[in-house]
Amino acid sequence: MLQIIAATAAALQITFATPPTAAPQPTCNIKTVSYKFTGTPGAEFRYDGEKFVMPKTGSIELIASKKATDAEIAGHKVTLDVFPTDEFGTRTVPLSIADASTTTTK
Repeated sequence: MLQIIAATAAALQITFATPPTAAPQPTCNIKTVSYKFTGTPGAEFRYDGEKFVMPKTGSIELIASKKATDAEIAGHKVTLDVFPTDEFGTRTVPLSIADASTTTTK
């Protein structure tokens, strides 16, 4: 008799088990992962206190600094977060300052 009660109790626990909950959705609060600077060879810019010069071929990609949100290009301070991000969180920054709305002078 005790075995029947135990089997019934086990069956009730299995039958009335709570349904699994949905897994939490991961979120990342990092909006910008890196900046990819493009431009003519020899063009200079400053980012996060360091000076960089564009190579003969290719571009320069830098990991985003938590404290640096602008760069200095051709003597102008440029806010970097106005450039669009790609699906990986990279912002491509052209070194030519064609759009005056993205720059402010020092």
